[in-house]
Amino acid sequence: MIDINDILNVIKELPLILQYVVPGYCCIILFQFTTSKKIDGKYLLVISCVLSYTLLSMVSLLRIKWFKNVPDFAMLNSGISILLGIVIVCLISILFQRVWFKKLMVKLFHKTPNEDIWRDVLDLDNGSNLKVYLKNEKYYIIGSHKNHEEKGNDSWLALSGFVKMDKETNEIYNNEPDFTNDNSVIITVRFSDIEHIEIF
Repeated sequence: MIDINDILNVIKELPLILQYVVPGYCCIILFQFTTSKKIDGKYLLVISCVLSYTLLSMVSLLRIKWFKNVPDFAMLNSGISILLGIVIVCLISILFQRVWFKKLMVKLFHKTPNEDIWRDVLDLDNGSNLKVYLKNEKYYIIGSHKNHEEKGNDSWLALSGFVKMDKETNEIYNNEPDFTNDNSVIITVRFSDIEHIEIF
């Protein structure tokens, strides 16, 4: 049978235990949100603990160097670790989005920090124009990239300011409306229906 005193001792030490999990976990969630990167859930707890320990070590070093008079207790250490982690993650996220950093990674490691091809080939800041060829269709779609979502077989691409063009004549297909001057009209296409895409 579990002793009530053991439970009370665990509850009493909970802030001390959580300081080795929560700061790292907050950093991971923020990193995933700002960079659209996915971290495998199997390793989430281990990575959270490692990051939290690293952040707490940095807080201890800061305390020795500059903040000797700041009280040393678990809740405050966790709070400072979370704030420090947020600053570091924001700086890393900004770095990941810089063109020079991507070029440096390609030069040194022959890869970019992105997990999918779209962030490498599409200009997400200024927009990219796409020519989308569909399987088993007599037309292709020209439009501006609006958004895309990748969910396995149920992945979608959204285009704004689009027009359907005949593959044979390169004229507007079947008298369909031309929305090239109206970015409020959006068409969505399932990735599985796409034959290929030209980006220009």
